[in-house]
Amino acid sequence: MKGVNIFNQIHKGLRASLYDTAINLQRTDFTCGLEADEAIENVNEVVMLFEEHAQKEDHYILPLVADYEPSVADAFEQEHATDLSLSAQLKNTMKQFLLLMKAEDRAGAGKKINTDFVAYTVFNLQHMAKEETVLNEILWRYYSNEYLQTVQEKIVKETSPLQVEYFMKWMLRGINNTEAATWLREVERTAPPSVFKTLFTKAEHELSEGRLQKIIESLSEGAMIV
Repeated sequence: MKGVNIFNQIHKGLRASLYDTAINLQRTDFTCGLEADEAIENVNEVVMLFEEHAQKEDHYILPLVADYEPSVADAFEQEHATDLSLSAQLKNTMKQFLLLMKAEDRAGAGKKINTDFVAYTVFNLQHMAKEETVLNEILWRYYSNEYLQTVQEKIVKETSPLQVEYFMKWMLRGINNTEAATWLREVERTAPPSVFKTLFTKAEHELSEGRLQKIIESLSEGAMIV
């Protein structure tokens, strides 16, 4: 029986960050300093989020898997090491780009950033898909929904406020209206009012007027939107 999908919301946000940044990179003229700086900033944000996410999985999720399926946990730890290698390559390519002065050199280096980011994207999409199938099945087999929910809450509490802001942004962009309404309703029910206000303000900023209105209508029963 399926249980709490501990990966669903965060992975949707991370995928949204990959898709959005990949399109932005394709459109970037790397001979234009402002465009290049913005693109590199976007890539650095994505890499930061994936590295933080992998650290949380290493600390909170994989030990749960290792208790029952150690070989599976080890395989995913090795994939996290591969991911770190890909991110290091990407960072190095961007660092080298910043040292270039000639337009033709910067254009060529911009293509290399795109190529490295595509490899990074492909790996992470496949990795997250495996986590959602292989790891979820193990977690559902051995742990209760209540326990998994507790783990999820602990991960959020152990994430810095700045990183939570970034994760909120991409999750709101990546999830559907029903998921967004459920998230807001749960935060309103369980968290301090200030936390709900922060999330709702972020939703106002990130979502289109049409989407936001549908979510507010969904929340109208049993929720206080001020």
